[in-house]
Order: sequence, then C-alpha cells, then structure tokens
Amino acid sequence: MKPFLYTLNQFGKMTELVSHTASRQLSQMFFAVLFFHGSEYLLAIIFHGKSNVTLKSLLISQQYILAMILSILEYLLELYFFPELKEHRWISNFGLLMVVVGEVIRKLAIITAGRAFTHLI
Repeated sequence: MKPFLYTLNQFGKMTELVSHTASRQLSQMFFAVLFFHGSEYLLAIIFHGKSNVTLKSLLISQQYILAMILSILEYLLELYFFPELKEHRWISNFGLLMVVVGEVIRKLAIITAGRAFTHLI
C-alpha cells in the first residue's frame, strides 16, 4: 500500500495523511453517490419528461448535505484514530457489493413502476 498524500507531523517527519485504501474507499463512496443521484435524475426525465423534472428530483437537501459532510468527517476520524480498521479490503468490497445490489434492485423497481414512480410522499 503506497500513500498518495503526505504531511509534516509535529516532529518534522513526513507522515501518511490518506492511504491508497482510504482514497479507494472514498472514491467508491463518491462514485456511488454520484451514480445514485445521476441515475435517479435520468430515470425521472425518461419516465416523466424533462419539462416535469426539476432539480428537486436530484433528492439533495440541506439535511442530506449535512449528513454527507458528517459521514465524511466520521470516516476521517475513524481513519485517524483506527487506521487498521480501514485496511480490511474484504469489508469495504462487501459493502460496495451491497450498494451495487441495492442499486440494481432499486433501478429495476423504478423501471418496473415507470410513470407511477415519483419521489412524492
């Protein structure tokens, strides 16, 4: 594992700030979030027409952004205090597999529902 970013610690030595594993995990998370919102928006346009779809269809709110910021903060704190927990590749790969399976199920459900699917509660 090669780190890609270094910083100087209090003793003037170079220390690893974010490992390759951490950058891979964060990249996977950002890609999953981007894919989720982008595909939801695209499917809304396909089934409801571009004129009926607004930016609200992206499902992004202030509370959601706060939750995302706090999740990244939690990840970075865990990475700082318990870096060995982030090195179990099979755990993050299993989590990614669950995300992919969940996305496939959700997208198939949206396609099956077609025009009957909306984000309105």
